[in-house]
Amino acid sequence: MPTRVYKAEESNSVHKTCSSAMETQQKTGSVFFNNYKIFRNGGDGFNWWVILCLGLLNAVLLIVAVVLGINCAKVKEGSLHISNPAVTQLFSELDYLQSNHSDVIEAEEEAKKALESAINNHKEVKVKIEQLKTVNDGYQKQMQALQMEKANLKSNISTLEGSCGGCLPGWALFNSSCYFFSYTESSTVKKNWHQSREDCGSRGSDLVVIDDQEEQKFVSSKIQNMKTSDQWWQNGFWIGITDIETEDRWVWINNVTEVEQRYWMDGEPNDQGTNGEDCGVAVSSIFNPWKTRYDGRCNWHNLHWICEMPLTS
Repeated sequence: MPTRVYKAEESNSVHKTCSSAMETQQKTGSVFFNNYKIFRNGGDGFNWWVILCLGLLNAVLLIVAVVLGINCAKVKEGSLHISNPAVTQLFSELDYLQSNHSDVIEAEEEAKKALESAINNHKEVKVKIEQLKTVNDGYQKQMQALQMEKANLKSNISTLEGSCGGCLPGWALFNSSCYFFSYTESSTVKKNWHQSREDCGSRGSDLVVIDDQEEQKFVSSKIQNMKTSDQWWQNGFWIGITDIETEDRWVWINNVTEVEQRYWMDGEPNDQGTNGEDCGVAVSSIFNPWKTRYDGRCNWHNLHWICEMPLTS
């Protein structure tokens, strides 16, 4: 912009010069006219040489004034030609700035709209994140439940694998049968003969039937350390033999009549008491493992019991 300021100042200077030249031209003409009047009237006492010099000076000044007037006209015309493009350029730049200002305002409006859209998108994303978090929490709970179920299934598989081709947990294997001694489950729970048989039935078995000497020895050795009382007879276990149907005719629960008498303790069975003793009991004897039975009161005595069932394949 300094160039335009300079041109404006230059134009003002030219106009001032031209105005001075015009004033000089007018004054020169006036002087010439006045001198002419003096020359015509006889000089009013001045020498005609003086008048002649003044006339020549007037002529020179007139010529100079004319030349300056012509140059001023040219300069004026040039200044008009120069100032018009400058003004046009100024207006062009002003239009450009106004156009840019409109573009900036439009860009600002678009930026505001973009910002509002981004804020709305952010809110939607936040809502979706909360929804996904809720879904994820549900999946986490389901996963925990499935993990617990998986652990239970593994435990069941281990139990089944352990019992497949063998005895259930807590049961002892001997030959081709599995035996459950109630003492191993609870040393304090005792039942009468009928209740003990019902418990065996709930386990898919029945009270033990001792068929031979090996089984007799096995049972006696197993219950040797299963004692809960100082009274020997209270440490007995119910077995599956009784003479309830016919007194002194001892029959196993598989309907096999016991003919071997050597497994009874000395003096047993004695059917002692007014209510009778009609159910067989097995005890442990460190002196003679063959004499380990006595007869007890089926409903009155509460003892441990022994269950037996065939080995599963």
